[in-house]
Amino acid sequence: MGKGKRLKHKRKAENKPFEKSFSQILTDNFQKELRNSPIWDEMAAEFGEKKALKVLHECRADLRPPDEDS
Repeated sequence: MGKGKRLKHKRKAENKPFEKSFSQILTDNFQKELRNSPIWDEMAAEFGEKKALKVLHECRADLRPPDEDS
């Protein structure tokens, strides 16, 4: 596989829909900020470290298009 073909393949693989990539960035930032907040200490104390991590990884930022009615 030549350099041009590799780059083309790489660009195609990175071509995600905007909502999906933006949602992933928001999720990563939210999880990082939550992990560094005082709420994290409360979650770890209440649920334990493993359960708190599991709950943290279930937190997702999902973008939805605005309603037509609004």
